[in-house]
Amino acid sequence: MNVMKNLAVRERFQFKVKRSSATRYHLMCVDDNCAWSFKSSAVFKANIFKGWEHCRPIMVVHGSFLKAAYKGTILTACTQDRAVGKILPLAYAIVDSENNKSWEWFFVQIKGTFGVREAMCIVSDRNESIFNATKVVYPEVPHCICMFHLWQNVKRTFKKHHKQLKDIFFALARAYTIENFEYHMTEMCKIDSRVQPYLFEIGYERWSRAYSKVKRSMVMTSNIAESINAANKDARELPVMRLLEYMTNLLQQWNNKNRKSAMETFTEFGEKYDKLIRKNLIVSEQMTVNPATEQLYTVFEGVRRNIVCLEEGTYSCRKFQMDELPCPHAWAVLKNQQLKPGQYCSFYYKKDKLLRTYEFPVNPMPDESLWVIPIEVMEDVVLPPKGRRNAGRPRKERLRPASEKESKRAFSCSVCGQGGHNRKTCKNRPK
Repeated sequence: MNVMKNLAVRERFQFKVKRSSATRYHLMCVDDNCAWSFKSSAVFKANIFKGWEHCRPIMVVHGSFLKAAYKGTILTACTQDRAVGKILPLAYAIVDSENNKSWEWFFVQIKGTFGVREAMCIVSDRNESIFNATKVVYPEVPHCICMFHLWQNVKRTFKKHHKQLKDIFFALARAYTIENFEYHMTEMCKIDSRVQPYLFEIGYERWSRAYSKVKRSMVMTSNIAESINAANKDARELPVMRLLEYMTNLLQQWNNKNRKSAMETFTEFGEKYDKLIRKNLIVSEQMTVNPATEQLYTVFEGVRRNIVCLEEGTYSCRKFQMDELPCPHAWAVLKNQQLKPGQYCSFYYKKDKLLRTYEFPVNPMPDESLWVIPIEVMEDVVLPPKGRRNAGRPRKERLRPASEKESKRAFSCSVCGQGGHNRKTCKNRPK
Protein backbone atom coordinates (compact mmCIF):
# COMPACT_ATOMS: atom_id res chain seq x y z
CA MET A 1 0.00 0.00 0.00
CA ASN A 2 2.84 2.40 0.79
CA VAL A 3 4.27 1.84 -2.68
CA MET A 4 0.98 2.95 -4.28
CA LYS A 5 0.79 6.00 -2.00
CA ASN A 6 4.28 7.08 -3.07
CA LEU A 7 3.40 6.46 -6.72
CA ALA A 8 0.19 8.51 -6.36
CA VAL A 9 2.15 11.46 -4.97
CA ARG A 10 4.75 11.24 -7.72
CA GLU A 11 2.26 10.79 -10.60
CA ARG A 12 -0.29 13.23 -9.05
CA PHE A 13 -3.43 11.11 -8.88
CA GLN A 14 -5.82 9.98 -6.12
CA PHE A 15 -7.33 6.60 -5.29
CA LYS A 16 -9.66 5.03 -2.74
CA VAL A 17 -9.57 1.58 -1.12
CA LYS A 18 -12.47 -0.67 -2.09
CA ARG A 19 -11.28 -3.78 -0.22
CA SER A 20 -8.27 -4.33 1.99
CA SER A 21 -6.88 -7.11 4.16
CA ALA A 22 -3.56 -8.29 5.54
CA THR A 23 -2.78 -10.18 2.34
CA ARG A 24 -4.39 -8.21 -0.53
CA TYR A 25 -6.09 -4.96 -1.49
CA HIS A 26 -8.26 -3.51 -4.26
CA LEU A 27 -7.89 0.19 -5.19
CA MET A 28 -10.13 2.37 -7.36
CA CYS A 29 -10.06 5.91 -8.72
CA VAL A 30 -11.80 8.57 -6.61
CA ASP A 31 -13.76 9.58 -9.72
CA ASP A 32 -16.71 7.19 -10.14
CA ASN A 33 -16.67 7.75 -13.89
CA CYS A 34 -13.05 6.53 -14.16
CA ALA A 35 -12.52 2.82 -14.84
CA TRP A 36 -9.03 2.67 -13.28
CA SER A 37 -8.52 0.00 -10.62
CA PHE A 38 -5.62 -1.91 -9.13
CA LYS A 39 -5.53 -5.28 -7.35
CA SER A 40 -2.55 -6.71 -5.52
CA SER A 41 -1.63 -9.64 -3.29
CA ALA A 42 1.20 -9.63 -0.78
CA VAL A 43 4.21 -11.88 -1.37
CA PHE A 44 5.67 -13.59 1.69
CA LYS A 45 9.02 -15.25 2.16
CA ALA A 46 8.85 -18.92 1.31
CA ASN A 47 11.44 -21.40 2.53
CA ILE A 48 13.27 -21.43 -0.81
CA PHE A 49 13.96 -17.71 -0.50
CA LYS A 50 16.10 -18.36 2.57
CA GLY A 51 18.88 -19.59 0.27
CA TRP A 52 19.49 -15.93 -0.69
CA GLU A 53 20.53 -15.19 2.89
CA HIS A 54 23.49 -17.60 2.58
CA CYS A 55 24.84 -16.24 -0.72
CA ARG A 56 26.90 -13.14 -1.34
CA PRO A 57 24.39 -10.27 -1.87
CA ILE A 58 24.96 -9.86 -5.61
CA MET A 59 21.79 -10.02 -7.72
CA VAL A 60 21.99 -10.41 -11.50
CA VAL A 61 18.90 -9.37 -13.49
CA HIS A 62 18.04 -9.77 -17.16
CA GLY A 63 15.11 -9.71 -19.57
CA SER A 64 14.42 -12.02 -22.55
CA PHE A 65 11.70 -11.86 -25.18
CA LEU A 66 9.06 -14.58 -25.47
CA LYS A 67 8.40 -16.28 -28.80
CA ALA A 68 4.79 -17.46 -28.31
CA ALA A 69 1.72 -15.96 -30.03
CA TYR A 70 1.28 -12.99 -27.69
CA LYS A 71 4.98 -12.12 -27.31
CA GLY A 72 6.00 -10.44 -24.03
CA THR A 73 9.18 -10.56 -21.96
CA ILE A 74 10.35 -12.73 -19.07
CA LEU A 75 12.34 -10.91 -16.37
CA THR A 76 14.68 -12.96 -14.19
CA ALA A 77 16.76 -12.34 -11.06
CA CYS A 78 19.38 -14.78 -9.82
CA THR A 79 22.55 -15.13 -7.76
CA GLN A 80 25.31 -17.68 -7.15
CA ASP A 81 26.19 -19.81 -4.17
CA ARG A 82 29.75 -18.78 -3.34
CA ALA A 83 31.06 -22.20 -2.32
CA VAL A 84 30.57 -23.89 -5.71
CA GLY A 85 29.37 -21.13 -8.04
CA LYS A 86 26.04 -22.76 -9.00
CA ILE A 87 23.12 -20.59 -10.15
CA LEU A 88 20.37 -19.86 -7.63
CA PRO A 89 17.28 -18.35 -9.36
CA LEU A 90 15.51 -15.85 -7.10
CA ALA A 91 12.54 -14.53 -9.07
CA TYR A 92 11.00 -14.42 -12.53
CA ALA A 93 8.01 -12.61 -13.99
CA ILE A 94 6.30 -12.18 -17.36
CA VAL A 95 5.62 -8.61 -18.49
CA ASP A 96 4.66 -6.85 -21.70
CA SER A 97 8.12 -5.43 -22.43
CA GLU A 98 11.28 -4.09 -20.81
CA ASN A 99 10.23 -0.60 -19.74
CA ASN A 100 10.48 1.58 -16.62
CA LYS A 101 7.12 0.48 -15.20
CA SER A 102 7.77 -3.26 -15.70
CA TRP A 103 11.21 -3.21 -14.09
CA GLU A 104 10.05 -0.95 -11.27
CA TRP A 105 7.17 -3.34 -10.48
CA PHE A 106 9.56 -6.32 -10.63
CA PHE A 107 12.05 -4.71 -8.23
CA VAL A 108 9.24 -3.71 -5.84
CA GLN A 109 8.19 -7.39 -5.62
CA ILE A 110 11.80 -8.50 -5.08
CA LYS A 111 12.43 -5.88 -2.41
CA GLY A 112 9.22 -6.83 -0.60
CA THR A 113 10.26 -10.48 -0.60
CA PHE A 114 14.02 -10.37 -0.03
CA GLY A 115 14.50 -6.94 1.52
CA VAL A 116 17.83 -5.10 1.28
CA ARG A 117 21.09 -6.60 2.50
CA GLU A 118 24.31 -4.90 3.53
CA ALA A 119 26.87 -4.51 0.69
CA MET A 120 24.26 -5.59 -1.86
CA CYS A 121 24.60 -4.75 -5.55
CA ILE A 122 22.61 -5.35 -8.74
CA VAL A 123 24.38 -6.44 -11.95
CA SER A 124 22.86 -6.17 -15.42
CA ASP A 125 23.52 -5.05 -18.96
CA ARG A 126 23.22 -1.35 -19.84
CA ASN A 127 19.41 -1.40 -20.21
CA GLU A 128 18.26 2.11 -19.33
CA SER A 129 14.96 0.91 -17.82
CA ILE A 130 16.84 -1.24 -15.28
CA PHE A 131 18.99 1.72 -14.31
CA ASN A 132 15.93 4.00 -13.90
CA ALA A 133 14.02 1.39 -11.86
CA THR A 134 16.92 0.70 -9.47
CA LYS A 135 17.27 4.43 -8.78
CA VAL A 136 13.62 4.49 -7.63
CA VAL A 137 13.33 1.18 -5.76
CA TYR A 138 16.95 0.64 -4.62
CA PRO A 139 18.45 4.16 -4.35
CA GLU A 140 21.02 2.97 -1.80
CA VAL A 141 22.14 -0.13 -3.76
CA PRO A 142 24.92 0.21 -6.40
CA HIS A 143 23.92 -0.74 -9.95
CA CYS A 144 26.87 -2.43 -11.68
CA ILE A 145 27.38 -3.26 -15.35
CA CYS A 146 28.37 -6.54 -16.97
CA MET A 147 31.86 -5.94 -18.36
CA PHE A 148 31.15 -8.09 -21.45
CA HIS A 149 28.09 -6.02 -22.41
CA LEU A 150 30.09 -2.85 -21.84
CA TRP A 151 32.83 -4.19 -24.10
CA GLN A 152 30.23 -4.73 -26.85
CA ASN A 153 29.30 -1.05 -26.54
CA VAL A 154 32.98 -0.01 -26.67
CA LYS A 155 33.58 -2.28 -29.65
CA ARG A 156 30.61 -0.82 -31.51
CA THR A 157 31.51 2.81 -30.69
CA PHE A 158 35.24 2.60 -31.45
CA LYS A 159 35.28 0.17 -34.37
CA LYS A 160 38.58 1.28 -35.85
CA HIS A 161 40.79 0.16 -32.95
CA HIS A 162 38.63 -2.49 -31.26
CA LYS A 163 41.09 -5.34 -31.92
CA GLN A 164 43.91 -3.53 -30.11
CA LEU A 165 41.57 -2.37 -27.33
CA LYS A 166 40.03 -5.75 -26.41
CA ASP A 167 42.76 -7.27 -24.22
CA ILE A 168 43.54 -3.93 -22.59
CA PHE A 169 39.87 -3.31 -21.76
CA PHE A 170 39.42 -6.64 -19.97
CA ALA A 171 42.73 -6.18 -18.11
CA LEU A 172 41.43 -2.74 -17.11
CA ALA A 173 38.13 -4.14 -15.80
CA ARG A 174 39.82 -7.00 -13.90
CA ALA A 175 42.62 -4.93 -12.33
CA TYR A 176 42.54 -5.13 -8.52
CA THR A 177 44.54 -1.98 -7.77
CA ILE A 178 44.09 1.61 -8.92
CA GLU A 179 47.77 1.66 -9.95
CA ASN A 180 47.25 -1.25 -12.38
CA PHE A 181 43.99 0.33 -13.56
CA GLU A 182 45.72 3.61 -14.37
CA TYR A 183 48.55 1.77 -16.14
CA HIS A 184 46.12 -0.03 -18.48
CA MET A 185 44.10 3.17 -18.97
CA THR A 186 47.28 4.94 -20.13
CA GLU A 187 47.93 2.10 -22.59
CA MET A 188 44.34 2.43 -23.86
CA CYS A 189 44.65 6.20 -24.32
CA LYS A 190 47.73 5.67 -26.51
CA ILE A 191 45.56 3.63 -28.90
CA ASP A 192 42.41 5.83 -28.80
CA SER A 193 42.09 8.82 -26.47
CA ARG A 194 38.30 8.94 -26.89
CA VAL A 195 37.73 5.76 -24.87
CA GLN A 196 38.76 7.21 -21.49
CA PRO A 197 36.08 9.99 -21.32
CA TYR A 198 33.50 7.49 -22.62
CA LEU A 199 34.23 5.06 -19.76
CA PHE A 200 34.57 7.86 -17.20
CA GLU A 201 31.08 9.13 -18.03
CA ILE A 202 29.63 5.65 -17.40
CA GLY A 203 31.38 5.51 -14.01
CA TYR A 204 34.48 3.47 -13.19
CA GLU A 205 32.83 2.07 -10.03
CA ARG A 206 30.08 0.41 -12.10
CA TRP A 207 32.28 -1.93 -14.17
CA SER A 208 35.81 -2.17 -12.70
CA ARG A 209 37.21 -4.09 -9.74
CA ALA A 210 39.63 -1.36 -8.69
CA TYR A 211 36.93 1.30 -8.13
CA SER A 212 34.07 -1.02 -7.11
CA LYS A 213 32.25 -0.01 -3.91
CA VAL A 214 31.21 -3.63 -3.21
CA LYS A 215 33.00 -7.00 -3.32
CA ARG A 216 31.77 -8.25 -6.70
CA SER A 217 35.15 -9.35 -8.08
CA MET A 218 33.88 -12.89 -8.71
CA VAL A 219 30.75 -11.64 -10.56
CA MET A 220 32.02 -9.24 -13.23
CA THR A 221 29.49 -10.37 -15.87
CA SER A 222 25.80 -11.29 -16.13
CA ASN A 223 26.66 -14.76 -17.45
CA ILE A 224 24.50 -16.57 -14.89
CA ALA A 225 21.40 -14.75 -16.18
CA GLU A 226 22.40 -15.62 -19.74
CA SER A 227 22.67 -19.27 -18.65
CA ILE A 228 19.06 -19.20 -17.43
CA ASN A 229 18.04 -17.74 -20.80
CA ALA A 230 19.83 -20.59 -22.56
CA ALA A 231 18.08 -23.14 -20.32
CA ASN A 232 14.58 -21.80 -21.08
CA LYS A 233 15.26 -20.96 -24.74
CA ASP A 234 12.85 -23.57 -26.16
CA ALA A 235 10.31 -23.08 -23.35
CA ARG A 236 9.92 -19.40 -24.31
CA GLU A 237 7.97 -20.60 -27.37
CA LEU A 238 5.30 -22.16 -25.10
CA PRO A 239 2.10 -20.51 -23.83
CA VAL A 240 2.46 -18.64 -20.54
CA MET A 241 1.06 -21.38 -18.27
CA ARG A 242 3.29 -24.05 -19.79
CA LEU A 243 6.29 -21.72 -19.52
CA LEU A 244 5.64 -21.10 -15.81
CA GLU A 245 5.32 -24.84 -15.20
CA TYR A 246 8.61 -25.40 -17.00
CA MET A 247 10.35 -22.78 -14.86
CA THR A 248 9.01 -24.36 -11.66
CA ASN A 249 10.23 -27.81 -12.73
CA LEU A 250 13.60 -26.38 -13.73
CA LEU A 251 14.06 -24.76 -10.31
CA GLN A 252 13.10 -28.03 -8.59
CA GLN A 253 15.65 -30.01 -10.62
CA TRP A 254 18.46 -27.53 -10.07
CA ASN A 255 17.78 -27.16 -6.36
CA ASN A 256 17.58 -30.93 -5.80
CA LYS A 257 20.75 -31.59 -7.83
CA ASN A 258 22.70 -28.87 -6.01
CA ARG A 259 21.44 -30.07 -2.62
CA LYS A 260 22.68 -33.61 -3.32
CA SER A 261 26.02 -32.23 -4.52
CA ALA A 262 26.36 -30.15 -1.34
CA MET A 263 25.65 -33.17 0.86
CA GLU A 264 28.37 -35.11 -0.96
CA THR A 265 30.99 -32.40 -0.28
CA PHE A 266 33.55 -33.58 2.29
CA THR A 267 36.03 -30.68 2.14
CA GLU A 268 35.93 -27.56 4.31
CA PHE A 269 35.29 -25.39 1.23
CA GLY A 270 33.21 -25.90 -1.89
CA GLU A 271 34.88 -27.88 -4.69
CA LYS A 272 35.57 -24.89 -6.98
CA TYR A 273 37.30 -22.72 -4.38
CA ASP A 274 38.99 -25.63 -2.62
CA LYS A 275 40.89 -26.22 -5.90
CA LEU A 276 41.69 -22.50 -6.15
CA ILE A 277 43.07 -22.43 -2.59
CA ARG A 278 45.27 -25.46 -3.34
CA LYS A 279 46.50 -23.80 -6.54
CA ASN A 280 47.45 -20.66 -4.59
CA LEU A 281 49.27 -22.87 -2.08
CA ILE A 282 51.47 -24.34 -4.84
CA VAL A 283 52.26 -20.86 -6.24
CA SER A 284 53.28 -19.64 -2.75
CA GLU A 285 56.10 -22.22 -2.55
CA GLN A 286 58.42 -19.84 -4.45
CA MET A 287 57.92 -16.92 -2.03
CA THR A 288 59.77 -15.89 1.11
CA VAL A 289 58.37 -14.13 4.18
CA ASN A 290 59.94 -11.49 6.41
CA PRO A 291 57.82 -10.72 9.54
CA ALA A 292 57.67 -7.11 10.75
CA THR A 293 55.24 -7.79 13.64
CA GLU A 294 52.99 -10.69 14.63
CA GLN A 295 50.38 -9.41 12.15
CA LEU A 296 52.37 -7.50 9.52
CA TYR A 297 54.62 -9.25 6.98
CA THR A 298 56.67 -8.56 3.87
CA VAL A 299 56.39 -11.23 1.17
CA PHE A 300 59.09 -11.37 -1.50
CA GLU A 301 58.13 -12.73 -4.91
CA GLY A 302 61.42 -12.60 -6.76
CA VAL A 303 62.41 -8.93 -6.64
CA ARG A 304 58.85 -7.75 -6.02
CA ARG A 305 57.88 -6.79 -2.45
CA ASN A 306 54.33 -7.22 -1.11
CA ILE A 307 52.79 -6.29 2.25
CA VAL A 308 50.30 -8.59 4.06
CA CYS A 309 48.41 -7.64 7.23
CA LEU A 310 46.57 -10.61 8.74
CA GLU A 311 44.84 -8.57 11.46
CA GLU A 312 43.03 -6.34 8.96
CA GLY A 313 42.87 -9.00 6.22
CA THR A 314 44.54 -6.71 3.69
CA TYR A 315 47.24 -7.12 1.10
CA SER A 316 48.88 -4.59 -1.21
CA CYS A 317 47.50 -6.29 -4.37
CA ARG A 318 43.94 -6.15 -2.89
CA LYS A 319 43.10 -9.72 -3.96
CA PHE A 320 43.00 -10.87 -0.33
CA GLN A 321 40.38 -8.28 0.71
CA MET A 322 38.36 -8.30 -2.54
CA ASP A 323 38.04 -12.07 -3.03
CA GLU A 324 38.25 -12.90 0.71
CA LEU A 325 40.38 -15.93 -0.11
CA PRO A 326 44.07 -16.47 0.73
CA CYS A 327 46.04 -15.40 -2.34
CA PRO A 328 49.55 -16.92 -2.87
CA HIS A 329 51.15 -14.10 -0.81
CA ALA A 330 48.72 -14.64 2.08
CA TRP A 331 49.33 -18.40 1.83
CA ALA A 332 53.07 -17.81 2.21
CA VAL A 333 52.43 -15.97 5.49
CA LEU A 334 49.97 -18.60 6.75
CA LYS A 335 52.50 -21.40 6.12
CA ASN A 336 55.26 -19.38 7.75
CA GLN A 337 53.16 -18.93 10.90
CA GLN A 338 51.57 -22.42 10.72
CA LEU A 339 48.04 -21.01 10.53
CA LYS A 340 45.00 -22.64 8.93
CA PRO A 341 43.38 -20.82 5.96
CA GLY A 342 39.80 -21.34 7.19
CA GLN A 343 39.74 -18.37 9.56
CA TYR A 344 41.00 -16.04 6.78
CA CYS A 345 38.34 -17.05 4.24
CA SER A 346 34.84 -15.66 3.85
CA PHE A 347 32.19 -17.93 5.36
CA TYR A 348 30.36 -17.83 2.00
CA TYR A 349 32.94 -20.29 0.59
CA LYS A 350 32.45 -22.91 3.29
CA LYS A 351 30.47 -26.12 3.18
CA ASP A 352 28.09 -25.01 5.96
CA LYS A 353 26.82 -22.08 3.86
CA LEU A 354 26.48 -24.36 0.84
CA LEU A 355 24.29 -26.81 2.76
CA ARG A 356 22.10 -24.03 4.14
CA THR A 357 21.66 -22.48 0.68
CA TYR A 358 19.90 -25.61 -0.58
CA GLU A 359 18.44 -26.70 2.74
CA PHE A 360 14.83 -26.06 1.71
CA PRO A 361 13.23 -27.68 -1.36
CA VAL A 362 11.21 -26.04 -4.13
CA ASN A 363 7.80 -27.47 -3.32
CA PRO A 364 5.98 -29.08 -6.27
CA MET A 365 2.76 -27.50 -7.50
CA PRO A 366 -0.44 -29.49 -6.76
CA ASP A 367 -2.95 -30.45 -9.44
CA GLU A 368 -5.05 -27.56 -10.76
CA SER A 369 -8.21 -29.17 -9.34
CA LEU A 370 -6.81 -28.67 -5.81
CA TRP A 371 -5.97 -24.97 -6.16
CA VAL A 372 -7.60 -22.58 -3.69
CA ILE A 373 -8.34 -19.44 -5.71
CA PRO A 374 -9.69 -16.27 -4.01
CA ILE A 375 -13.12 -15.12 -5.20
CA GLU A 376 -11.87 -11.73 -6.36
CA VAL A 377 -9.33 -13.48 -8.59
CA MET A 378 -12.00 -15.78 -10.02
CA GLU A 379 -14.13 -12.73 -10.84
CA ASP A 380 -11.37 -11.07 -12.85
CA VAL A 381 -11.83 -11.24 -16.61
CA VAL A 382 -8.46 -11.50 -18.33
CA LEU A 383 -8.56 -10.65 -22.02
CA PRO A 384 -5.78 -11.53 -24.46
CA PRO A 385 -3.43 -8.63 -25.19
CA LYS A 386 -4.09 -6.49 -28.21
CA GLY A 387 -1.57 -7.19 -30.89
CA ARG A 388 -0.98 -8.23 -34.45
CA ARG A 389 1.26 -11.02 -35.60
CA ASN A 390 3.80 -10.14 -38.22
CA ALA A 391 3.59 -11.87 -41.58
CA GLY A 392 5.86 -14.79 -42.23
CA ARG A 393 7.50 -17.39 -40.06
CA PRO A 394 8.23 -16.21 -36.48
CA ARG A 395 11.90 -15.46 -35.83
CA LYS A 396 13.59 -17.90 -33.45
CA GLU A 397 16.77 -15.93 -32.82
CA ARG A 398 17.24 -12.25 -32.02
CA LEU A 399 19.01 -10.05 -34.53
CA ARG A 400 22.59 -9.76 -33.36
CA PRO A 401 24.42 -6.45 -33.78
CA ALA A 402 27.59 -6.45 -35.84
CA SER A 403 29.65 -6.13 -32.64
CA GLU A 404 28.51 -9.59 -31.48
CA LYS A 405 29.08 -11.38 -34.78
CA GLU A 406 32.18 -13.47 -35.18
CA SER A 407 34.83 -11.92 -37.37
CA LYS A 408 35.37 -13.48 -40.77
CA ARG A 409 38.20 -15.95 -41.20
CA ALA A 410 41.44 -14.23 -42.06
CA PHE A 411 43.00 -15.21 -45.37
CA SER A 412 46.37 -14.53 -46.98
CA CYS A 413 47.97 -14.67 -50.40
CA SER A 414 49.68 -17.96 -51.34
CA VAL A 415 52.28 -16.12 -53.44
CA CYS A 416 53.62 -13.37 -51.12
CA GLY A 417 52.11 -14.51 -47.81
CA GLN A 418 50.55 -11.13 -47.01
CA GLY A 419 46.93 -10.75 -45.90
CA GLY A 420 44.02 -8.85 -47.44
CA HIS A 421 44.19 -10.36 -50.95
CA ASN A 422 44.61 -13.67 -52.80
CA ARG A 423 47.03 -14.88 -55.46
CA LYS A 424 44.80 -13.71 -58.34
CA THR A 425 44.92 -10.07 -57.22
CA CYS A 426 48.47 -10.16 -55.87
CA LYS A 427 50.59 -7.18 -56.89
CA ASN A 428 53.76 -8.62 -55.40
CA ARG A 429 54.27 -11.39 -57.96
CA PRO A 430 57.88 -11.88 -58.90
CA LYS A 431 58.48 -10.58 -62.43
